[in-house]
Amino acid sequence: MRVSDVTETAEMAEGSFYIYFKDKTDATVTVLTDLLENFFNLETPRDGERSAYDSIRLTNRRWISVCRANAGLMRCILQVGDETPEFARLSQDANRVWYQRVAEGVRRRRGTGPGIPMLAAYLLGGMMDELVRKLIVYPDPGLLDLLAGMGADDDMVADATSLIWLRVFYPDEPAPEGLPEPVAALATWLAP
Repeated sequence: MRVSDVTETAEMAEGSFYIYFKDKTDATVTVLTDLLENFFNLETPRDGERSAYDSIRLTNRRWISVCRANAGLMRCILQVGDETPEFARLSQDANRVWYQRVAEGVRRRRGTGPGIPMLAAYLLGGMMDELVRKLIVYPDPGLLDLLAGMGADDDMVADATSLIWLRVFYPDEPAPEGLPEPVAALATWLAP
């Protein structure tokens, strides 16, 4: 991508670009920072009482959907994070804020101290990030073949990941009824 490509698409003079940005990296970091701060809000509407599983699943499904709809931007976030330490810190901060929200919700529900739920949130959040990386951002043929063989779509992946979250955060809660067969088999396999 060249600055001339950006200004041509924006229908502005190339010199105007430099009024707002130092260079392409500055423009990229600015756009991605706005994306992290404003777009990746995974809050789900609170419409009555939901089970822990339903709350987890709504959020995991939304994350997969956001990544699916923005694969190029997700790739860009990873690449810029590798090249720009300030952006990497910003991305880590955004993740940490999300993990804190998750850990606080678990802590309130289970009455535990903050350390263990936060560690679990980091671990499970890392699982989700790596999963969407292999599912969407940099597709892993082995994973895609495995999922295709199971007839798994994004909904089934959200079911399976949410079941793992449920077992970690709420091990005594039963798995929901009516899960697709591969996920039901996973539920049996993960049963306490």
